[in-house]
Amino acid sequence: MRKLDPIKHEQKRQEILAAAMRCFLRSGLSGASTAQICAEASISPGHLYHYFESKDAIIAAMADARLEGASERVKQEVHGGGSVISALQSEFEQPASAAQSALFFEMLAESRRNPAMGKILHGRSRSMRNLIAEVIRHGQARGEIQPALHPETAAMAILGLMDARKAVSLHDPKQDAKKVTALFKLFINGLLCSDGKTAKPSRPRTPAQRSRSA
Repeated sequence: MRKLDPIKHEQKRQEILAAAMRCFLRSGLSGASTAQICAEASISPGHLYHYFESKDAIIAAMADARLEGASERVKQEVHGGGSVISALQSEFEQPASAAQSALFFEMLAESRRNPAMGKILHGRSRSMRNLIAEVIRHGQARGEIQPALHPETAAMAILGLMDARKAVSLHDPKQDAKKVTALFKLFINGLLCSDGKTAKPSRPRTPAQRSRSA
């Protein structure tokens, strides 16, 4: 039996995920079939199942990657000397096209109809809320965040604001994204900041850090 090369396996897995994302952005969540994904990735349907058992498994992997990326970015910011609040604010600067935002809301809508999709997205949402709540508790211990604030409730509010930012480009594609993002960051500062102080601005990330976060 041929031995599996873990590096090549992961490379191919990432290629399939990238191909699937292109299909989802082009055809929508429901419109993109596994056959289309296989054609985009230049593999056979049988080959696909060496990496993912279903389209839902592909979506789960995408959700995991999003969570892992957010976790790494926040930890880099906090451990790199930035404030906890600026670490959370920086998540509002993550680029998202109108097509990506539309796909996100399509996934949310599908989670109401598809139990498997609901399990995937609800589980990842809980993980994201837990990450934000953990960061908030860390900020409270450092005296940066209001001590009376309930971390889990605040985390849910922040997650809702993150989703709202995605909706802006769908409501009005001509809106100035930088101005809207700046306003959302002010909302976060007002929600979390202790004694009315303003959070220390985040330090610009180096090209290497931006590459790792992509």
